Amino acid sequence: LSATTSKDAWNKILARYEGKGEQKVAFLISELFRGTLSEDAPLETQINAMTRTAHTLAALGQPLDDKLIAVAIIISLPPSYDTLK
Repeated sequence: LSATTSKDAWNKILARYEGKGEQKVAFLISELFRGTLSEDAPLETQINAMTRTAHTLAALGQPLDDKLIAVAIIISLPPSYDTLK
């Protein structure tokens, strides 16, 4: 409520709901590259979650190249998608 600019409001929202700092960046990078997509859930939803993680990293000052995000998605595909890899 005390924010006077949209940037100030955004920074407060980001700090409240997404966290900040090097520890959060490390956690999100780990989450992005260590996860495995499940065959039991729609891939689109899971890939969207990975994309949101990448956007959060960019908002925290650690943007990732689109090719690197694509690699993270590819290595996270379940074994049944090995031919796609």
